[in-house]
Amino acid sequence: MILKNITKLEKTLWKEIVEYVGVDNEMADFVAQDRNDVITCKELLQAGKITALRNKVNHLDTFIRDGVVLALAKDLGDEWVSNALGYEVR
Repeated sequence: MILKNITKLEKTLWKEIVEYVGVDNEMADFVAQDRNDVITCKELLQAGKITALRNKVNHLDTFIRDGVVLALAKDLGDEWVSNALGYEVR
């Protein structure tokens, strides 16, 4: 399974963390948590734990949830996201 867009989101967040370290450490921590959530979502998907993935996504903060849902829609399709996670992407 190729997860190009979710991996891209993960890398983008890493770059953002690097930019904040030493300048705004609190913001670096927030972004690091978002990145950890993306990694967890990716791992759950790869392990086939779709119910756990859906629960994880439902409990994410809005910003990162939107990023994960859109990335998964690009990687797996809008229909997959709708069926597996219950989010409509258009």
